[in-house]
Amino acid sequence: MEALHTYFEHGGYPVMFSILATLLISMVIVVERAYRLWMVYDLVNSEGFMAMVQKMVMNNSIENAIRLCKKARPKLLPYVLAEGLKRSNDSSQEIQNAVDHAILSAAPKVNKTVGFLATTANVATLLGLLGTIFGLMRSFSAVAKATGAQKQVLLAEGIAEALNATSFGLSVALFCLFTYGVLQAKQGALNEDIQKNAAKLIDLLYTRKMKLKSRA
Repeated sequence: MEALHTYFEHGGYPVMFSILATLLISMVIVVERAYRLWMVYDLVNSEGFMAMVQKMVMNNSIENAIRLCKKARPKLLPYVLAEGLKRSNDSSQEIQNAVDHAILSAAPKVNKTVGFLATTANVATLLGLLGTIFGLMRSFSAVAKATGAQKQVLLAEGIAEALNATSFGLSVALFCLFTYGVLQAKQGALNEDIQKNAAKLIDLLYTRKMKLKSRA
């Protein structure tokens, strides 16, 4: 605790606490987004789920397929599929429109707030540099009043102390950028999975419609 107190004191309390606040905000975003993307929105076995929906659709059990999708909520893929299945007896364009609207409704839930981590990374870096500038200003001010060998000692100590803010700011920025990359990759995978299976559903409903017409 004493070392942490000294570290913050040398870096300058206003700047160091500002960087700490940036870190805490970033951590809240990361935890919330990780929980939503991995635990709430992602359907782990999407291929198996899609196979069950396909089987029900080809057996003309649309209502059962819709019920299956409703049971899997709040996963986003079942929500998109359910919106398309509800329009299974409509025209292909109406089915496409329903699925597109569902995808557009789901996208903001996936993409929410992650981009803010890029901002917090920049803010942490700039705050670290600002702390360094303040530290150097204090150092040179102290050196100006010193005499002889004291100047070199005070200057070296002042520069070392000033770099505390930069090191802390850069560490926070690295954390923000790394988690930003991880979360963005997960977002892309989730969006791609939804769009791919939504396209499969549209093709599946079209095939079903053609089969029913040929039988009639």
